[in-house]
Amino acid sequence: MERAQRESLLLNTPDIPISRLPKSAITDWSESGGGTINGADGTITLAAPLSEASGVGDTVVTLTANSGGTVTGYTVTGTPDAATISNVGIVTLTTTVDYEANTELVLVIIATDDTPATGTATVTVPIGDVAGPPFTTTTKELCVADGLGPDATFYVDPTTGAVTTASGVTLDKATAAEHTVTITGAVTNGESNDLTLTVKVGDCSGKEKMAAALGSLLLSLLAYTILSL
Repeated sequence: MERAQRESLLLNTPDIPISRLPKSAITDWSESGGGTINGADGTITLAAPLSEASGVGDTVVTLTANSGGTVTGYTVTGTPDAATISNVGIVTLTTTVDYEANTELVLVIIATDDTPATGTATVTVPIGDVAGPPFTTTTKELCVADGLGPDATFYVDPTTGAVTTASGVTLDKATAAEHTVTITGAVTNGESNDLTLTVKVGDCSGKEKMAAALGSLLLSLLAYTILSL
């Protein structure tokens, strides 16, 4: 009797529809730049490079894994280790990148869905080189003869880098034996840095000496050029 009851139960147990069975895979991936991966696992190289001038917190890429279920989260490891990923697939920098150290960033991103199933996207991110700062040194000294040219305001031509003094007052060691000018230089689409220029007045000798001829009068500006960068 017990055997017959068991057989009856087995025969009368309804089949679970195939459509209700868990779907077992990440199906494909897409990224914000238009790239795709067909299948749960694959590789992709971003078309647009990541500038080495990018800072911490800047977005590298947004990656989306598609699943028959619901994607519940992502993890990322990088070579170099420079990124993190949110639960919605936004990859951001956790440190700066340097083209001279690494020309690309390789991210291994794993997505997990609620079945649970996983898929792995290996994303290569090219690093874009940025021109270095214009000044190879951050300080420079020069000397001009006492009584040479006008004093007061220094001016740096934004195009040529020529440093001039405004007309009005003669450079006088008794008034000021030394002047300091901070010059900021920038490279187009590149880095910038500062040069601290120290101008000494009088008692010039050796390499510091700047003859009066080098402080040639700019007739159009009525000022002296003291340095051309």
